[in-house]
Amino acid sequence: MGYTRIDYYESIVQRHIRSGRASNKNEVIHQALALLDAVTQGQGPAGTSFRNADELEALLVSASPATPMTAGRKARIYGKLKR
Repeated sequence: MGYTRIDYYESIVQRHIRSGRASNKNEVIHQALALLDAVTQGQGPAGTSFRNADELEALLVSASPATPMTAGRKARIYGKLKR
C-alpha cells in the first residue's frame, strides 16, 4: 500500500504562492503539469531547450492563466538570486 505525503506537497504549493510564482493552488498545479508534459515529451515553446531560467520562465508563464509578470513581481520572486 502506498503512502502520499500530502503535507509535503502542500508545503511546496504554499511556497510557490508565497513567493509570488503563482497566485493560487490551481495555478501551481497547471504550471507543474505543463512542465511535466513538456519535459516528458521533450517539447516546450518553439526554440527552447530548458537550458536556462528564461526559457523555463517562458514555459511557466505560457502554461496557465498566470498573474501578469511585472518588474516588481519578478523582483519579489527572484529576490537576491544571482543569474
